[in-house]
Amino acid sequence: METIATRVGAESAPTDAAPQAAKRSRGGRRLLAAALLVAVLMAAAGGAFAFANASLSSRYSPGRALLDYFAAQKRGDAAGMMANATFLRPAGSSDDLFQRAAVAAMLQIPQNSDVSDVRILSSTSVDSSATNVRVSMTWAGASRVAVYSVRKDLRETHYLLYNTWRVEVPYATIAISLPNQAGLVTVDGIFVPTSSSSPNSIPAIAGFHTVAMIATSFYEREAKSVDGVDANPTLTFVGSVRSDAKAAIAAMVSAWFVACDAAKYWCPNHTYTAPNDGYRWYLTLPGYGKVYYTAYAYTIDPDLTSSMKIVVSEHLGQAKASGTCAATLTVDGSQTYAFTGTWSADVTVTGGRWGNTAGAWNCTQARA
Repeated sequence: METIATRVGAESAPTDAAPQAAKRSRGGRRLLAAALLVAVLMAAAGGAFAFANASLSSRYSPGRALLDYFAAQKRGDAAGMMANATFLRPAGSSDDLFQRAAVAAMLQIPQNSDVSDVRILSSTSVDSSATNVRVSMTWAGASRVAVYSVRKDLRETHYLLYNTWRVEVPYATIAISLPNQAGLVTVDGIFVPTSSSSPNSIPAIAGFHTVAMIATSFYEREAKSVDGVDANPTLTFVGSVRSDAKAAIAAMVSAWFVACDAAKYWCPNHTYTAPNDGYRWYLTLPGYGKVYYTAYAYTIDPDLTSSMKIVVSEHLGQAKASGTCAATLTVDGSQTYAFTGTWSADVTVTGGRWGNTAGAWNCTQARA
């Protein structure tokens, strides 16, 4: 019995051991497979995160902000430009020229939306919040290379990690020269405040602009286009006198001749006779010498506007008008003598009503 038991035990031991070893092997494979699955999932998740991070980092980047800014400008989208930019401006400049309405107004000028082939050439990090981006483009038909500072907006975050970047758009300073008593000035239809500390220097967003001086009692409206993309333009308003102002002044001067007091002055359209005292009377006429007469009269050419000049004074509502005139003297009803001369008048305008404070004329200064 002992021998048999021992044999049986000896033979049974391997039979019992083999299933146990097999169970340990399957469990190890399962653990290995689980570990591999976790690793694969982690790798996939890491890859997805890396891809998403790269995509978002590109989306919220200095270069993309610059490209988006000019893309919005190209399609005439003022809101899109505002969303991607900070418009730089000097102290004391007009708020109205840097708001959304100003951006929308400048986009009405075709040259400002004529932007194409915008390419990023390089990006140089200044610090963690600022990058200088060098860009090339074609703007209004001209090739252009410029460097823009693009700054991180720490107040605006996306997905808790990515900040908005904004292009710092420079400004141009438009220097203007204005005539006396100039009208109000507008940039792209927006009034420049008269309270400006430097009315002859107007900061505005870099780009093309239309600068205008509005009409006054003396002047016509005058508008000029300026290129303020990469330069500080200078322009001069000469002050073109209105045609109706000229007509009003000419009518006023003509009225002098009608109202001339012949008892005091040598007036046109009046006949003068020599005294009946037995003497021969004569006139000493420029270029003609002595001309004897019994009676004479002279007329003035009514066209006073063709050569008229109007100089607007520094004083409000005041100007000086002057011009040339032509006169014809007729002696004894048949002999004629032609002359030229000048006239001048100090004129005023108040509430659209014209008047004069002083005037003089001498239309027989020289032989014609």
